[in-house]
Amino acid sequence: MKPLLITANSPGEISGWMQPVLRSYRTAYPGAEVVVLLLPCTFASGNEARVAGELEGVTEVIPAARIPALLAYEGRRFAGCSLLHLGGDLMYTALLSWRWGLRCWSYLWARPWWDSAFRGYFTKNQWGVDWLLKRKVAPAKIQVVGDLVVDSVYQTVPPQSPDKNLISFLPGSREQEAASLVPFFLGVAARLQADHPQLKFQLHLSPYLDRPEGSEFPVDPALGGLAGRLEGGDLVGGQLRIPVRRQDSLQHLARARLAVSIPGTKTAEAGSLGVPCLCLLPLNRPQDLPYIGLLGLLDWVPGARAIKSRILLSMRDTIGLFAQPNQLAGEALIGELVEVVRVETVAELVEDLIKQDSHLDEVRARLLALYGPYAGAADKVVAAIAG
Repeated sequence: MKPLLITANSPGEISGWMQPVLRSYRTAYPGAEVVVLLLPCTFASGNEARVAGELEGVTEVIPAARIPALLAYEGRRFAGCSLLHLGGDLMYTALLSWRWGLRCWSYLWARPWWDSAFRGYFTKNQWGVDWLLKRKVAPAKIQVVGDLVVDSVYQTVPPQSPDKNLISFLPGSREQEAASLVPFFLGVAARLQADHPQLKFQLHLSPYLDRPEGSEFPVDPALGGLAGRLEGGDLVGGQLRIPVRRQDSLQHLARARLAVSIPGTKTAEAGSLGVPCLCLLPLNRPQDLPYIGLLGLLDWVPGARAIKSRILLSMRDTIGLFAQPNQLAGEALIGELVEVVRVETVAELVEDLIKQDSHLDEVRARLLALYGPYAGAADKVVAAIAG
């Protein structure tokens, strides 16, 4: 049996999308080879190769630097293989498909100029179908499968009852995000515990972060907060000692009453677990925000990051819903905050939310009802690719 190729290159794609596909593929085809191609991506953390290589079922990881060689000559060994595009620029997948006669499918993404390289497209729901149709994709090439993130949660986490006093902080998977947000969240926790000593906290540190024991988190002057240090499996700062969740992060997240996060797959994971979120899009350093398209390319132009900052700030009032649960629901089901954030402001918002037991119960029930029907995507994707 020929290897299955999977493209990805950001934390959400690997943890939220690729893992459930790997599990379903291993079940259907024990011992089959899976090769991961890491394509260039503005949302990459830099540690995707290490994490992908540790996943059960992955036999080889090819870094982005080798993509030119794959196109030139190295890809010959994959001629005729099936490829599932989960992330990265569609251009690279299309070129590989045409060069080596690959059988390609894409999850969610499409562009009309690359369409002839793909046999089909997988999407979550009717909204996704309409989006693909606007990109000139033929209806016969579209298959509604559900949400891979839901599978990534349901395959690993048994149902749990939340601890009404437990709050989770999710600072992101990229070093730049965590460096600023870990001390910021520590400051929020300190502020909350001063008035609510019954509250408990946990910090979810991504496996994509290279932060060993003893790592320091100084305060970023642009955000503020409380300096912390990783010590004995905890984040320690001031009078606080917060457990750090690196392993079994979803199991721990499932017990939270509320999560405070930035946008990304992590909000969909929380939603699948029925955990309400307060989703922050900090504009304290807008030039550091990852962005797709032409704005993202400004990161590579000397002196252009200031231009990117001004453009993003001008777009503030036109952003719309950015938390994934809200996008899926089509309404502001969970809280969103788009502004220059302050410790006091976020602490007050969290304090207000945890006082609203009935509201949080309602949001939890609606999240579980919203995400439940999207389970089963991985099995459908594997069946279509192998068919």
